[in-house]
Amino acid sequence: MGSISMNIHEMISDLRKQRELRMAAGWIGVGRRYTLVMSRFLATFFVLSGIAMSASYEVRPDQDTHVSLSVEKTGLMRGRKHLFVFEKYGGALRFDPQQPDGAAIQLTIDSRSAICRDEWVSQKDLQKIQATALEDMLAVNRYPSMTFTSSSVKALGGNRFEAHGTLTIRDIAKPVIVTAQLNAADPARLRVSGAAIIRLTDYKLKPPSAVLGAIGTKDEMTLNFTISASRID
Repeated sequence: MGSISMNIHEMISDLRKQRELRMAAGWIGVGRRYTLVMSRFLATFFVLSGIAMSASYEVRPDQDTHVSLSVEKTGLMRGRKHLFVFEKYGGALRFDPQQPDGAAIQLTIDSRSAICRDEWVSQKDLQKIQATALEDMLAVNRYPSMTFTSSSVKALGGNRFEAHGTLTIRDIAKPVIVTAQLNAADPARLRVSGAAIIRLTDYKLKPPSAVLGAIGTKDEMTLNFTISASRID
């Protein structure tokens, strides 16, 4: 009887150990499945978040946008300025509202599309100014485009930004700082307005003058823009 009792106790003990092992294995299996599910969830979450936060935009002309260059006169024409509007341009913008400092922009301007909008000169003088700008200053037949490519963007607060980059005119690349204001009310269509000061002499251009220098042109030009960028991804 004693041996039978011992055998029964051993059997019960073995059964308990087997049950404990099965429970442990079950918990391990559950843990593994939980870890796998969470890993997949987090991976999907971060991928989707990246798509939602960082997006590519296409820049193209719109009826309420513009890109222009203006330069002030000196001497007898002090207070006047020449205004050239570029009707053709395009580019790309990358923007992440969670990491605005990582934004990037590339803009190509068709120099041949420049139109003088001066309203204070005669039609004859307007044609001369237009021809001088296209043929002599911009030399559009040889250099048909200007480009700006950002190298860094700094958020200043209040949707204001400062973009450092390179502006290439007549195949001469020079560093430039652009200040800009962003309107992201519509995430699918961003609007950016800004300006940059550039110098004619930086691009080996001599400021035009007339009447033996009595009428001159400042060395500084202002690049102004209001562009629209439509989301493409």
